[in-house]
Amino acid sequence: MKVLALAGDITGLVAQVRLVVPLRGLCEALGWPLTLKSFHDCTRKDVGAAEVLIVQRAASGRVWRLQRLMRQQGGAVVYEIDDLLTAVAPHISNQAALLKRQAWLKRCMAEADVVSVSTARLGRELMLASAIEVSNHAWPVGDLALLTHDPKQPVTLLFASSDRLATDFIYPALRGLPGVEVVVVGPPAAAFEAAGIAVRSQPLMPRAQFVAFARSLPNPLAVIPLEDSRFAACKSAVKWFDYAEAGVPTLCSAVSPYAEVVRDGITGALVRNEPQAWRAALQAATGDAAWRQRVAEAARLWVREHHTLAYSMLAWQQALEAALARRAAVQLAAPGWVWQAREGLSTAVENQLLKLRAINRARLAQRAQRR
Repeated sequence: MKVLALAGDITGLVAQVRLVVPLRGLCEALGWPLTLKSFHDCTRKDVGAAEVLIVQRAASGRVWRLQRLMRQQGGAVVYEIDDLLTAVAPHISNQAALLKRQAWLKRCMAEADVVSVSTARLGRELMLASAIEVSNHAWPVGDLALLTHDPKQPVTLLFASSDRLATDFIYPALRGLPGVEVVVVGPPAAAFEAAGIAVRSQPLMPRAQFVAFARSLPNPLAVIPLEDSRFAACKSAVKWFDYAEAGVPTLCSAVSPYAEVVRDGITGALVRNEPQAWRAALQAATGDAAWRQRVAEAARLWVREHHTLAYSMLAWQQALEAALARRAAVQLAAPGWVWQAREGLSTAVENQLLKLRAINRARLAQRAQRR
């Protein structure tokens, strides 16, 4: 099976988590050729050489036409989505852009044989018969030992997010909390500081580097506050998966998706989204090193039984095979002359654009060398 996987930025974190790592593992294991590209680098020639096209979060006319081209030539299309992008929460930084692209997003989803979703709840919310769950996996740390929590040392509270949070309830719980250092990775750091919380701010980092960073902190305790909303409920609990595999004990909001995977008091703590509840949970967890150690061990055992890379690879195999089977069962109408003429023109224009992009990249490289 020849697989072509596309994303807005194939080097980005979401593409790495959902596409690059599991697909590479699967295709290497089965001997399937795999091509990974960003949307702007993909050509019609790339599509012509593939049997299955995967598009992540596609929402443009150009990608829709690539999907249509793949299906017209007899190949299958998988639309990959890991968030409820049809109902984006207001605090998400690119909400306005996503709302503008709703029509193309829905057309791209419709022009697919399978829609791969990160959770079953997301598939239900999208109301698509073509949805197949491809669950996320924890970033493997191999045989690294569990961390040892020292009751005589301060606790590091770790917050991390690739976008802004809608979690004002957490700030009162943190003010004046003794014996802790607050570390915030990503955009939320500014809001913590504005709320009067002293933090050590860190930029976003690649997944493997982030897991190593979390393990390097003294007495780490991960904190995952999440608002109770339809959008948030469709998210994957991948953040908790990573912490569990890394051996970092975690406090989570008692909402979906964490309420479905965390066993309260055993593999983590589920906390009501109220300042008083969060204050009590933080005090209890930071003051009990033995509890943190016990929870970390139980969480790692659970995630290794349910969310390893092997499970995600198997789910991707099933989704790809289902896409090919569904495509074989559907007979599309032959493309008319208008479509064929447009594709011919688009191919010619695309070839010229690629040449211009290559020239521009060469110029930029020369300028960088001069500096």
